[in-house]
Amino acid sequence: MEFRNAKNYEKQISSLYNEAFPQCEKLSLKFLFDRAVEGKAAFYAVFDDGVFVGLVYVILMQKLVCLYYFAVVKDKRNCGYGKKILDLLKKKYADRAIVLLLEDTADVTADNYEQRIRRLHFYEANKYKQLHININEAGVDYELLGTESTITRKAYMLMLKNYFGTELFRVMYKGE
Repeated sequence: MEFRNAKNYEKQISSLYNEAFPQCEKLSLKFLFDRAVEGKAAFYAVFDDGVFVGLVYVILMQKLVCLYYFAVVKDKRNCGYGKKILDLLKKKYADRAIVLLLEDTADVTADNYEQRIRRLHFYEANKYKQLHININEAGVDYELLGTESTITRKAYMLMLKNYFGTELFRVMYKGE
């Protein structure tokens, strides 16, 4: 299993990205690729024995990595690839804490509540902890999970401000 530069696999990346994420959670692919070129992020196509199996997009800071987008190809789901990809990510960024957003599991009235709980259990089984930090991003409520319980809201928000820039940050995180 290996990470490859997503730019070289735009067609597969675009197809999976559009299938895997709801419109309210998507940024433009151009924006994502631009930030990766600037060094603020890394965008990977994930391959196993030459077969495209997923995508990983991470926002980078010196001591913190945010797993911002992560998806496995539909016909490869429930085959162990999610765990393998998370393990590869931890190995690649072994010197940094990893944080991710999960749709808020406290909202028991959510239409996809059961899916949220399954995702929470998946990440917990892969050694991610609930950090008890909630974020509203562009109108969607999330909670943070991380590989280290020392991750703070302040560090996370600083990373996002650096990544998005002041103006876009203000739009996406009203009141922060």
